[in-house]
Amino acid sequence: RGAGQGFGRALGVNTAGAAAAPLLFGVLLAPWLGPRAALLLVVAGYLVLSWAADRRAPLFWAPAAVTLALALWAPPLAFVDLPTGGRIVEVREGPMAAVSIVEDADGVSRLRINNRQQEGSSATLLADARQALQPLLLHPAPQRVLFLGLGTGMTASAAAADPSLQVDAVELLPEVIAASAHFRRAAGADAPNPRLHLLAADARRHVKTTPQRYDVVIADNFHPARSGSGSLYTVEHFDAVKRVLGEQGLFCQWLPLHQLDLDTLRSIVRSFVAVYPGARAMLATNSLETPVLGLVAMGRGVDLARLHERLATTTLPQRLADYGLADEYALAGSFVAGPAALQQFAGDAPLNTDDHPVVAYRAPRVTYAPDSLPRDRLLALLQSVRITPEELLAGPDPASALRLAAYWTARDRFIEAGRDVRPGADLRRLLAQVREPLLAVLRISPDFQPAYDPLLRMASALARIDPAQARALLTELRQVQPARPEAGAALARIDSRPP
Repeated sequence: RGAGQGFGRALGVNTAGAAAAPLLFGVLLAPWLGPRAALLLVVAGYLVLSWAADRRAPLFWAPAAVTLALALWAPPLAFVDLPTGGRIVEVREGPMAAVSIVEDADGVSRLRINNRQQEGSSATLLADARQALQPLLLHPAPQRVLFLGLGTGMTASAAAADPSLQVDAVELLPEVIAASAHFRRAAGADAPNPRLHLLAADARRHVKTTPQRYDVVIADNFHPARSGSGSLYTVEHFDAVKRVLGEQGLFCQWLPLHQLDLDTLRSIVRSFVAVYPGARAMLATNSLETPVLGLVAMGRGVDLARLHERLATTTLPQRLADYGLADEYALAGSFVAGPAALQQFAGDAPLNTDDHPVVAYRAPRVTYAPDSLPRDRLLALLQSVRITPEELLAGPDPASALRLAAYWTARDRFIEAGRDVRPGADLRRLLAQVREPLLAVLRISPDFQPAYDPLLRMASALARIDPAQARALLTELRQVQPARPEAGAALARIDSRPP
């Protein structure tokens, strides 16, 4: 008023500036100049405007000049924690997040967002690939697949390695898409895969607007405490995914149990089964430190004979056995909960919806103040749910049903046995902890290879220092699982050595 200007005009100018700011700063200045120079330029702009508003204060020019100088010469405003002996491979800063790749002293690369959230590493490539292969192999004949979320890109890349598949992968952060090339190169993929289409887009918007239909949709295990991720676990989003599924389509939503408390998990499960009442649940791996649960919506039961044929005819550069998917029982054996158990587990937990975002409010608590260890949450979940062969299989014969039920029992005992194991460099001490529990697991189900393989590796290592004890262990392995030739071959190698 003192300058003769109306309040409405001043408010209008301010509103116009606020409307232009996201485009000017987020889309133009930050990507072009980088966050450091862009932020300091904003400070300089305010100082210049202050001088322009009051010409009697010419000293404002000096701070503006200093600010501009800092914008040119100040060090980068990048905050990246390094492990001992580690190094920064690259840092990419965008308007929504800073994405970094950090390599530790052992050469393991990790992808991080905002120096906090880990999106995967080069040490978990096989486990990441399983999150693609498990849902894909459950579909009888997929042709087009959609991945929501990219991370290191290993999950989507594992699918695109199948020459019969076309793969779309949607990732919100362009910087993550660029960084994923590092992990593809580490896995031996030097050239881009023409069957893998990477899209920088919002996952929710994509499933609502794309005209494409998909045989399989696989949603990444989004960190629930990250801003905006909770909306990817809502009833509305799960319902939107149904729109893009083709006939006999399969939808798998992976959930990071190591980043979720059980109450929040119940809300997500109830939201999922509200849209897909016949859903089942499976584990990505048997990991105690980073357990990942998959909610699976599929229109038909699993035919073990067809699944056996599917495994035999799938063409990939690497053997399915290397991913822990050697046969149909290894894949069907990853299921932990049927429809009835999921309904009971969810109970009356509040639905996670757009207008009642339960996950967005609850999930950060377990990130900053976890109430339990991931292994304890996994064991509590396994004790709360169950599945029967009739809930999973399509027309099971009694022998196959008993064999699969034994596999599930062995898996649960295997996970329980691992809870109290204390790893160490002393091979004999480690073997004393795991020998009898793992042999007991194999007596329940000879098909359960995760109990066979570590004993075989320890026996092979023990043969160099204690052949007699190694021979005894290999003999037991051969007796418990006579169908596998590895223990017999290892015994033959020991017996052929000169005394």
